[in-house]
Amino acid sequence: MTTEARATITVDNTVVTFEGPQEFVDAQVAKYIGSGVSSDSRTNKGGDGQSSDLTTRAVLTEKKLVLAKKPDGHSETIAVLAFALAESGISEFSEEDMRKAYIRAGVRPPKVVGQAIRDAKRLNDFVDYGSQRGRYKLSNHGDRTVRFDLPRQTETKG
Repeated sequence: MTTEARATITVDNTVVTFEGPQEFVDAQVAKYIGSGVSSDSRTNKGGDGQSSDLTTRAVLTEKKLVLAKKPDGHSETIAVLAFALAESGISEFSEEDMRKAYIRAGVRPPKVVGQAIRDAKRLNDFVDYGSQRGRYKLSNHGDRTVRFDLPRQTETKG
């Protein structure tokens, strides 16, 4: 007989509660913790009222990272968002993953996300091809650019 479980996860100001068999709840909590979405997670097992705090890695959200790095254009934005995805444990991403990252960051995505990703690869070498067709990953150059070169310092001549 499976035990009933309940988990409550707080994402930004939204509270998500999972109820059901222990395996289902554990899988959902692992999914949220593995992707670095949750900053405050509590699990209530068996409804006994006891909660145990689950530790998560502190991961910058896409929105905070875009505000901090101030990318200029879609190529740099794709590099910043790919960096955020890589830091949250998603090393390879698809066009749909990138579109969702744009939306989570509060930035209007390009009309054709695939073309913007290809341009980031071809023009700036921020992105490499992944292990499968339609999958991409952040290149070493893109990682260095996001870590050390962004935000770009504007030089004032006086």
